[in-house]
Amino acid sequence: MRTLICWGSKRGGTAGIGEVIAQTLRARGHEVVAVSVDEVPPLTGFDAVFVGGALYANRWPSNVRRFVNGHVKQLRKIPVWFFSSGPLDDSADHKDVPPPTQIAVLAERVGSKAHVTFGGRLEATATGFPASAMAKTKHGDWRNPERIAAWTNEVSDALATAKPGTPIDHPAHSLLRLLTYGAIGWALLLGLQQLTTSTLHAIATPAVFTLLAWRYFRARGAREALPTAVLWTAMVALLDLLVVAFALNGSLELFQSIVATWLPYTLVFLCTWAVGGILSTTPWPKPSTDRPRPVLREVHR
Repeated sequence: MRTLICWGSKRGGTAGIGEVIAQTLRARGHEVVAVSVDEVPPLTGFDAVFVGGALYANRWPSNVRRFVNGHVKQLRKIPVWFFSSGPLDDSADHKDVPPPTQIAVLAERVGSKAHVTFGGRLEATATGFPASAMAKTKHGDWRNPERIAAWTNEVSDALATAKPGTPIDHPAHSLLRLLTYGAIGWALLLGLQQLTTSTLHAIATPAVFTLLAWRYFRARGAREALPTAVLWTAMVALLDLLVVAFALNGSLELFQSIVATWLPYTLVFLCTWAVGGILSTTPWPKPSTDRPRPVLREVHR
């Protein structure tokens, strides 16, 4: 079988796990391509895919998330397994560590067969914040090659008859829903602008978009915080230009005010980004109107 193993790894720990998986599969007779997600070849011709990422603040690196979101259609056609490296202790060797919400949602989108968490690695010489601070008390290597190989062997046993998993299309991920929320936010701001002073409008803006973002990001499968913040801010600015400036006022005078225009735009972006970032890493389950989700567990050891 031709198998792809790809990962996102800032410090090399997850790459090492990927290499152990690759070596184990090669020993079982698989043709293996093992690379960073930034170097993945076209997915055509692969019989199975393993995708892994290091856990930072309960999320995978952005390049891994982009890879999965950018290849949803292809990944839904083949069996996919997810793996993470994270805990800086031996807890992953003694109990199943469930994936954070953001990774579970990605797994649901592509129909991943399972997700497994292995111990992580942090060198004592790690630089940058917060790694350098954590390295003072948490440095060490908790990757367990024997456990990684055992899990890989069990997956290999299942590969001969494995079929693609059942994916979930989350309603919250739809572009129409995203645009609708942005349009509602703009309409509310327009109404406030007509009823209040510029100062009160600027004060009310963060409240409106904080509540809007809270409702949007609480739905399982909502899009990521940064692109959502950029899109909503751009929508507010564009609708102001077309409707308020051109259609209603017939001039661009609106854009000459920092307090009435540019400050609210900045607050729209910051509030959306902040709320989305917080909720995407929050460990508690998010309410969902989706159909029942499959339980993502490890292959039984």
